[in-house]
Amino acid sequence: MRLEGLGYHVPAEDRGGFFGEGTEAAVRAFQQRRGLAVDGKVGAATLRELEENSLKLGDRLLRLTSSGMRGDDVLVLQASLNALGFSSGKHDGIFGPRTAEALVEFQGNLAIDEDGIVGPETLRALDRLRYFSRLGMGTGPRTRERLARTSGPPGIAGKVIAIDPGHGGEDPGELGPSGESEAEICFTLAAILALLLDQDGAETTLTRGPHNDPLEVERAEVANDLGADLFVSIHLNSHSHSQAEGAAAYFYEMQGVASEPGEHLADLVVEELATTGRVNCRSHGKAYPLLRETRMPAVMVEPCFITSPEEVKLLLDPEGATRIASALRRAIARYYLDGS
Repeated sequence: MRLEGLGYHVPAEDRGGFFGEGTEAAVRAFQQRRGLAVDGKVGAATLRELEENSLKLGDRLLRLTSSGMRGDDVLVLQASLNALGFSSGKHDGIFGPRTAEALVEFQGNLAIDEDGIVGPETLRALDRLRYFSRLGMGTGPRTRERLARTSGPPGIAGKVIAIDPGHGGEDPGELGPSGESEAEICFTLAAILALLLDQDGAETTLTRGPHNDPLEVERAEVANDLGADLFVSIHLNSHSHSQAEGAAAYFYEMQGVASEPGEHLADLVVEELATTGRVNCRSHGKAYPLLRETRMPAVMVEPCFITSPEEVKLLLDPEGATRIASALRRAIARYYLDGS
């Protein structure tokens, strides 16, 4: 019913509570549109997106809460505020302190009660300015992110970089041809990358240890609380065919509005990994929870396929793992040296 209410087709034979192929196809279509992992399963992330997608601006009072109100109504509010020149941060659909500050500034400029609540009076003011906000929809966060990247001193030295090794603890991730653990390989790559960046003068932090598996929101909180300049999450790709190989990277994008610095770094990452002989599987905009929850430019990197015997062999070789980590270091260095 929820999928149909959002405009996705569910065949008649699946209606009435039967999860058949038609329902799975509708779920996959929804996941694709929302930038989620397209697996046809209604897990926690997909269920949350289904709930948030149904919310329209004006359906409820919006305000700052301890847990952070989330939904497409918040997304529209952020886009409108940013377009009107009130910086609410990236369009992530999370009502956080920055959105609250932008809202109060907007209310003060329009002589509205500065209560930080999107009630009837604020909604009417936003509606009156709807035409002007649409003119600049999506440009504010991209411009501010670009300025933040180029305003500081060039180079890696002094930058605070959070590195996230995927999976961990009781979650080994995908397994290689001989039972190799994605979690262990990702931790090794993250540790080597941290060492290389430390040698360049950066301040690095890993979001987990070798044996634990924090929730995605907890990993993001580590980076947010640290005030990190950059967030790099390392995972490995997988496929049912062992011949599949190559490197891909993902940056935050929601409903056509992308993180410009994240997209730029993701492009650099796959370019540098290609110099190690990896197939360039390109960069892609996604709304994965890690990319959404982090407040700084963030990328998720899949440098190799763990299901490829040749690429696993490379990753298990200390010199090979160092080549992969060095490619990531070069991409980050180019990101901070490139003022374009």
